[in-house]
Amino acid sequence: MSVISSIFRDLKCAIIDELKLLFSDSGALLLLVFATMIYTTIYSIAYGSEVVRDVPIAVVDNDNTAISRELIKGVEDGPDTRVAYETESLNRAKQLFYEGKIFGILHIPNNYERTLLAGEQANVSLMIDGTHLMLYSHIMQQGVADILTTGAEVEVSKLLKDGTNAATIPSLVEAISYNANVLYNPNMGYGSFVMPSILIVIIQQTLIIGLALMAARRRERGAIITTNPIISVLSKILVYTMIYGINLTIILGIIWPIFDFPNMGSTTNVVILLLIYMVSATTLGIATSHLFTRRESPLMLLLWSSIPILLIAGVSYPYEALPEWLYTIGRILPSSSAVDAFIEINSMGASLADILPEITTLLALAAIYLTCAIIAESRLHRDKTTA
Repeated sequence: MSVISSIFRDLKCAIIDELKLLFSDSGALLLLVFATMIYTTIYSIAYGSEVVRDVPIAVVDNDNTAISRELIKGVEDGPDTRVAYETESLNRAKQLFYEGKIFGILHIPNNYERTLLAGEQANVSLMIDGTHLMLYSHIMQQGVADILTTGAEVEVSKLLKDGTNAATIPSLVEAISYNANVLYNPNMGYGSFVMPSILIVIIQQTLIIGLALMAARRRERGAIITTNPIISVLSKILVYTMIYGINLTIILGIIWPIFDFPNMGSTTNVVILLLIYMVSATTLGIATSHLFTRRESPLMLLLWSSIPILLIAGVSYPYEALPEWLYTIGRILPSSSAVDAFIEINSMGASLADILPEITTLLALAAIYLTCAIIAESRLHRDKTTA
């Protein structure tokens, strides 16, 4: 019983010492306590609108007929585009495009109405700025929908004039019925897509950099938290799991509902996954913190590593399209498996059984990094003792 009491006493002292050191280091405090909340709030505000609306375009109507005006009205009334300029000159529309006043041009040629009414194929040109992916997709989506709708309306009018039974027209005009159901992200919002991944990566990065700053400060003071390396590592895991747990409770419980980001998973499943991930990421941070001898070094790591980590985690580019060797390397980092698992639970409502491969990987990484962290802490203690 006395042994257990001694362990708990040492663990309590180690936790108190870690908290004292943390709150005396403004840089580490900013990263480990406030950065996750700050970054998440900023990104949520930036992506809170979810989708791009009312993208300005120009219309060049060289036909100027009832049907061409109907097409323009559809483009104007659509949620994705806004007709900012109407001109009869294509050169003028190009000038507006190059000046950055519009992001697309809809060109309706001469004889557009006559061609449609003759039952022939009419051509409409849609020129879009391909350097802006979201703007491009929304203009394309709205433009194609309105062009097809206009064509279908003309076809219906022709059939009615020819005496075709109205009941048979839908089968003639629409040979294939298209019904789209978007799963897991019904609004096709960019924020709902990217925020779960960004949150997971932010947790890992702030832990790695913050714990490295803490280790540097500890070396500067010549301090060591406890004579037992295992208790030293365990105290850090408990401290930062508690701090990040409070942050994540506020983020997932208050901030994300404000922006209507997805939250389909069971709370219990989310908590279990994040606890496993926190242990894995914290032990990685403890292990890597011993690699830096200067306080500035981990900040340099943050600069060059964050974008590659986002890439291999599948945030900015689908990981299915990555080379197999790069995907395999990415599994070394807890964030890669945690991103997949968190999206499946939080956005798709998956169970723990559905993400068993990811959980297994995280547990294996936690065991490996925990061992490395204890070895590194043991070496630090041995060096202190011999000194």
